[in-house]
Amino acid sequence: MRQFQTQKDHVVDFLFTLALFCVFAASALMVVVIGANVYKQTVKSMDDNYDSRTSLTYVAEKVRQNDAADAVKIDRVGDSTALVLSQQTGAGTYETWIYVYDGYLREVFVAQGAPVKETDGQPIKEQESFSVEKDGSRLTLTAGGEGGETRQMTVFLRCGE
Repeated sequence: MRQFQTQKDHVVDFLFTLALFCVFAASALMVVVIGANVYKQTVKSMDDNYDSRTSLTYVAEKVRQNDAADAVKIDRVGDSTALVLSQQTGAGTYETWIYVYDGYLREVFVAQGAPVKETDGQPIKEQESFSVEKDGSRLTLTAGGEGGETRQMTVFLRCGE
């Protein structure tokens, strides 16, 4: 009878150990799954943030390079708002047009007064939307990403308008 009781105790010990191991394994698996989901969301958020900030930083740098009196204006290319940056060279005056068309931030460099079509610009970077507002010497740039998230950047022009 004693031997039967000992075997029964060993079976209970084994089942308890097995159950404890299963709980530990399930907990470890849940932590890994939750961690992977958090990592995926963090990477997506960082990518979206990088995309919109890169576009805004690029445009802001172009504005700073062309910051001269009457050199920054806003116009339209098709249905899009365009930022037009003028620059004087020895051969004449040229304009850089920056706008969004067909899911890309585009840029085209033309002689002043030349007509610009939506398809003329070289794609620079994927971008869902782009808009510019000018209030005196303040330029507000807005870029929208895939997820509908928008970012804004304000650039102050140093040269008086």
